[in-house]
Amino acid sequence: MNRTRAAAELVLRYLTARALFRQTPWEMPPNLEYLIGRGVRLLPGGVLINEVLLARTPAIIDDRKDPLFWSAIIGGEQDVIEMTPEEQEQVRQFILDENWTLPVMAWEHRSLRHKLAAVGAALVGERSMGEKKRRVASWWGIGPFNTSRSDAG
Repeated sequence: MNRTRAAAELVLRYLTARALFRQTPWEMPPNLEYLIGRGVRLLPGGVLINEVLLARTPAIIDDRKDPLFWSAIIGGEQDVIEMTPEEQEQVRQFILDENWTLPVMAWEHRSLRHKLAAVGAALVGERSMGEKKRRVASWWGIGPFNTSRSDAG
């Protein structure tokens, strides 16, 4: 996988985890690979990445829209957001490791727990970005807590 694609998938996993945690509507930003390939560093959603084409590996270096989430998940600070250290580590691994899937954790919101697992499974593997987008959209529904699906829990 080239650096541009790896960076786009990293940003996609980060934005997905952030939207699920904050319980906000989410839409996949269009043209992430194109923007990153052209050297754009401040991406839709307020995510700032390193200079992907010059760096060894892509990295999210700031989140202008949700600095507390970035601080907790990427920066490793604890007690910044309402998430246990174990949950923080699971989300961090999901974002940073392209082969990691989120386990189904015993969270208060069962539908969120199922959605995290389903979205994680949809994003992992050698699928095309279009297939990933379709699979994520099918689980996302209208909003983060849309439970109209019969298997949403």
